[in-house]
Amino acid sequence: MNTTTKPKLRHPSEAKMLKRALDGDTQAANDALVYLSSANPSLREIMRKTIHDIADDRIWGNLLRCLALKRWDDHLDCERRSDADSSQRIDRAIIEVFSLDESELEGKSKDAALLEFIEDADSNIRQTAAYVLGLRGDTRAIAGLAETLESGTKEAKLRAISALANLKDERCASPLIKLLISDRGELHRDAGRALRSLGELAESAWREVLDHPDSHIRWHAARGLGGIGDTSHATILAEGLRDENATVRWATADVIAHLGEDAVPATLTMLNRYKLDEQFRHAAYHALHGITSYRVQKRLKPLLDALHGSAASVEAPMLAQRLLAEWKKNEA
Repeated sequence: MNTTTKPKLRHPSEAKMLKRALDGDTQAANDALVYLSSANPSLREIMRKTIHDIADDRIWGNLLRCLALKRWDDHLDCERRSDADSSQRIDRAIIEVFSLDESELEGKSKDAALLEFIEDADSNIRQTAAYVLGLRGDTRAIAGLAETLESGTKEAKLRAISALANLKDERCASPLIKLLISDRGELHRDAGRALRSLGELAESAWREVLDHPDSHIRWHAARGLGGIGDTSHATILAEGLRDENATVRWATADVIAHLGEDAVPATLTMLNRYKLDEQFRHAAYHALHGITSYRVQKRLKPLLDALHGSAASVEAPMLAQRLLAEWKKNEA
């Protein structure tokens, strides 16, 4: 005997309305959207609770279509979409409903629907399904989100960026890097933020573009890789002290200084290995002088003075070689 009981409806009248909407009642659908688009948060909350309560799998397709195409179903336009503020409230309410599961069964129902729609022939539906699935933390959305970054509208791309950042997966970094390279506007800015939010998960992607032909991308790579805070990156980052572009050199110097004492050998190695021209000299000085430790600054003072002196190209490499040997000896 099945003893499972249906959950109690918190708002019976609205539940009946929503059932009628799912059955094709145009007026009921419009009434439901009035709730979702209301400026009154209490009304929006009533409809969100009702969506959870009715436990009807059909609702996810209607809500996804409403989010993707601004239509309740294949025939009914959402009248409330004519007002921009109301339309945004509908979208936010739908996203909130998809993001919150009130039961394990509800979560499985949503995931099943989204995985079906992620293969839809309509690119808007497909990309929106990937976005929502990504917000739900499902990494199966990554391929669809990457597709969105390549071919979606600006709005769809902005959504995809937020979903990729939410997933916290190493595989999210590559499509974000591609977008960072291809755009210089709002998408570029948000892609950069998303990559930084991935932290060490974006390490491989940043490494791949440290020597990118575009200096702005090299700048991002230096900042991104340095921002992870792993001193093992100092050696590869230090190559940027010799970059032909001034902003890349200074960004590199900043991140090396931020990495602190453990990054000193990387700069000393560069000074010992390469010819010291003016650009490299200034960048190396900035990297070493920017380290905040008084003890380190005391050890580096002879080298820093040499880097400022008239014979820097001769004296600085010799001092760097001696300091590097001392550093390695102390670490041994």
